[in-house]
Amino acid sequence: MSAKIYTIWGGNSSGKTTFAVNLACALAKQDKLVGLISSNLIYGELQTYFGEDVPAEKGIFEALIKESPNIGEMFPECGQSKNLFYLCVPTLYSGLLCDTVGILNVERLLNNASLMFDMLIIDGASEINNPISSVGLWLADRIFILHRPSIRAQLWYRSVSEFILELHIGDKQIHILRTSNGDFDDRLYQTMTELPFPWELPHVKCAGELENAGTPLYFFRDRSCRRYSKVLEQIAHKICGGGKP
Repeated sequence: MSAKIYTIWGGNSSGKTTFAVNLACALAKQDKLVGLISSNLIYGELQTYFGEDVPAEKGIFEALIKESPNIGEMFPECGQSKNLFYLCVPTLYSGLLCDTVGILNVERLLNNASLMFDMLIIDGASEINNPISSVGLWLADRIFILHRPSIRAQLWYRSVSEFILELHIGDKQIHILRTSNGDFDDRLYQTMTELPFPWELPHVKCAGELENAGTPLYFFRDRSCRRYSKVLEQIAHKICGGGKP
């Protein structure tokens, strides 16, 4: 049975990767086999979040060129969660490889990976020309769009509105508000965008510090991280319960 695919999307600094990593952790805790795929073809963000290195013989470029559908061995295991595996660029590689990534190879990769896992999480890119992100949006069962309230965030969403129409992915969207630290009024942003936000993620002041230390927020137990994790667990429960998130 093919995995359910959930693509995480949003503008720059919207909290996409933080959300993708911690949602994957929450789903893995639900006894789901989870594959987390990064669309960043420049450097391996996921390595930082998990505090691990990805060897040259593993990673997304090797997975893209493999003809065999058995690509699970290309996914390093997250040491903090037995059910979570991730795919990103290796720690050391030539940056020229990012120019070799094509749409058809990405589609084959995601289709093959969907046979290996219960859930696939695609950490998308704000740029619409990123091949992994674009194919992830097209194949996704649901698209979680992160919003960090600001004029820039509103302009980004307006700028991709035609792209959303062209791909016919409007009905897949679920908007999530990342509450600000006081630099922009959250309610004003909701009024400006006129979008529904079924979930709101609390601001976590120590997020950058934890991520640089290789600790996902989901595994840290201070008050703000617990509040953040509670929202993730609600979303994971909806996903695993078969209801519409």
